[in-house]
Amino acid sequence: MPEESEITLYDYIKVVNKWKWFIIIGTFVCILTAGIVTLLLPKVYETRATLAMQGSVTPDVKIGILTVPSGLSLDEFFSLLPSDRDLNLKVIKDLGLDKSPDDLTPQALGQAVTFSLAKDSRTISISTRYNNSEKAKNIADAMAETVKERYQVLNESEILQSQALIEEQLKLAQTRLREAEENLESFEETVDVDSLKKEIEAIISQETSLTQEYSKITLFLVEEEAGLAKTEEELQRQLNLAQIHLLEVEKNLESFEETVDVDSLKKEIEARVSQETSLTQEYSKITLFLVEEEAGLVAAKEELQKQDRFYVLSKSIAEDPFYEDILARLSKEDIAALQAVKGESQQVNPVYLNLEQVATNARISIARAEAKKLFVKERIEENRAISSKLQVQVTQREGEREHLTEAHNLAKKLLLKAKIEENKGALNKLQARLAEKEPEWETLTEGYAIADKEYQSISNSRQAAEKSLAVAEVRQLRTVGAAGVPSSPIETKRILLIAAAVGLLAVLFLAFFLEYIGRMKKLEAESKKQGD
Repeated sequence: MPEESEITLYDYIKVVNKWKWFIIIGTFVCILTAGIVTLLLPKVYETRATLAMQGSVTPDVKIGILTVPSGLSLDEFFSLLPSDRDLNLKVIKDLGLDKSPDDLTPQALGQAVTFSLAKDSRTISISTRYNNSEKAKNIADAMAETVKERYQVLNESEILQSQALIEEQLKLAQTRLREAEENLESFEETVDVDSLKKEIEAIISQETSLTQEYSKITLFLVEEEAGLAKTEEELQRQLNLAQIHLLEVEKNLESFEETVDVDSLKKEIEARVSQETSLTQEYSKITLFLVEEEAGLVAAKEELQKQDRFYVLSKSIAEDPFYEDILARLSKEDIAALQAVKGESQQVNPVYLNLEQVATNARISIARAEAKKLFVKERIEENRAISSKLQVQVTQREGEREHLTEAHNLAKKLLLKAKIEENKGALNKLQARLAEKEPEWETLTEGYAIADKEYQSISNSRQAAEKSLAVAEVRQLRTVGAAGVPSSPIETKRILLIAAAVGLLAVLFLAFFLEYIGRMKKLEAESKKQGD
């Protein structure tokens, strides 16, 4: 079998040259056929209407894991247009295309109308092909108006659905928040964790104070604490006994204090000592006063000895005022004679009388002071005697009181110890209960916090969504390019060019295929000859 040579460009040219008339005639037949078909087909007119989105585009709102659309997007609306049978049906009814000679169906109109979306400019183009130029324009314009109305309806419906979804999510969040709050409140009504914690803190504080007081009593009594492990019943029994013993000791102490109040005795002794001090001061003042009065009396006596009790006065009759009227009736010679006559009179010395009065008053004051001094002295002696007796009583009773106080402190120590043990048991129970209930309380608290956070998040998202939906409500499609009446049908030149290209390719393929078949037959024949 001869080796196959490699195919070159020259081989292809040889094949084309060989089959050139077949190729030319085949291509011409295809063009001719396409021209005849084009001439036989009805004329088709094409027109276009353009819609543009007016208004801002707002992003969708996230509510939890949900995405709430803020109105109907242009892409989503465009995807609905080709399959929307109602659009075609409305246009047919509005224009009366369901009647003769058109007799259009929604499917047929769907084939005649083509939608295209320009994302950059946010515009929708509506291309219409129909055998009547005027009707092609009317269909494009009617479809544009119907599309605008459809978008408005769907956008409003989408907004209402979004609002309903937001309200539903908000109600669900409110319900979950209410349930979490009710569960938490119900749990806190049965088990108040905060109260348990406060009670534990109060018991710990009480235990601390009791322990401190117990330590003070232990130090005061200088005794070692002997703690024995006892059961709860034994602790209760010891507590009761300690309480009874404490009550008995308190009664004895109260009875003793009722009969002999040592503090009152001490206070009375202090009062007596203070009273004695006052009396002693008063006694000293009286003594000083007596010394001063006696000194005054001595001075008055010495002065009395110096003074006369009476003194004699010598006076002429003419100078006596008693005789003044009589002398007025006498002559000057008689008056001169009477001036020589002297009269004498004896009178009490007023200085002596005053000194004598001073001395008398001094004696009276001295007598009074001496009496008061004697009285104060007696009071002082009496006070000292009473103070001595009280001091003896205090000394006698102080030891008995100390003994009772020591017994009271010992009983109080036992009672405090029992209370400390009781507090420890109550503290252990409360801590166990808290350890049991705290995880549930934390779970409920965490659930309530999550529900509250979710509610607040949805509430905030709702505000953002309301703003976005408000913007979406004013968003609409407007006609920016109305359809015009086409002046001529779609050109057939494109159809002819397409037919020529397709025919040429088909004839070339057929020519090469026939060449291949011929060559294979030739090779097969040569192989048989060589075999023979």
